[in-house]
Amino acid sequence: MSDFNSKLNNGPCLGLFSKTTDSAFVEAAGLGGMDFIILDQEHGPCGLETLHHHVRAARLGRIASIVRVRGVDSHAIGSALDSGADGVQVPNINTAEQAREAVAAARFHPMGQRGVCRFVRAANYGTMEKDRYFSDSNTQTLVLQVEGTEGVRNMDAILDVGGFDVLFVGPYDLSQSVGLPGQVDAPEVLALIEEIAAKASAKGVLLGAFSDQVSRSKDLMAAGFNYIAHSVDVNVFAEACQRMKGDICG
Repeated sequence: MSDFNSKLNNGPCLGLFSKTTDSAFVEAAGLGGMDFIILDQEHGPCGLETLHHHVRAARLGRIASIVRVRGVDSHAIGSALDSGADGVQVPNINTAEQAREAVAAARFHPMGQRGVCRFVRAANYGTMEKDRYFSDSNTQTLVLQVEGTEGVRNMDAILDVGGFDVLFVGPYDLSQSVGLPGQVDAPEVLALIEEIAAKASAKGVLLGAFSDQVSRSKDLMAAGFNYIAHSVDVNVFAEACQRMKGDICG
C-alpha cells in the first residue's frame, strides 16, 4: 500500500484541484498543509511537460499528486503514472467495463496491462531496481469518478470491479445529468450522492467528492468521505484577493 493510500485509509484527506501551469501553486498547496492535489488534464491546461514539473513541485511540497486524465485512455493513464505522480483519477466511469479498462491501464501484470517502460521518471529513469518499480507502481492510488445517472444505475457492477482505491463523485456533472446543471445542492443530486455513498460504504470502498463550500466539505467528512477535493487553486487565489481587497478598501 502506498503512503497516500495508507493516509486515506486512516481518515479524511483534504485536497484541491489545480488548473494552472505554474508549479509554484502546487508546491505552495503542499506547504500550506493540503494532503493532495489533483493535476487536472480534463478541464485544465496541464500538458505532459507541465505535468512533470507539477509532480516535482508536489514532491518538494510533500503533497500527494493525483493526475485527472481526460477519460478512459490507456496511453493517457500510463503517461500520467510514468511522470512519477502518486496516482491517477479517471473521469466519466459509467460501466463496469470502463472501470475494468481503467484498472488494466493503471496496473502492471498480474493486476492489469499497463504499458511497460522503466526508463521514465517514475522509475528514476531506469535506475530503480526493476522488481521494486513494478510492485510499487501497482500500489499507486487509482480513483474512479462517477458523475452521471448511467454510472449510478451501474453502481453495483462498478463497485464489484477490483483494483481501484477510491470512488469519486462529481456533483456538478451529476447535476447536469439530472437536468439541473450547477444545482449541486438540489434534492435530486443529494439523493443520488447518498445512494452512491451507501452502496460504496457497504462494500468497503473509500469515497471521494468535490466541494466548493466549506460547510459541504465538513458534511462530507462527517458522512465518511475520505478523499475530499475542495475547490480549485486559481479560484482559492481569486477569492482570497477579493476578500483582501474588501478588507482593505471596504
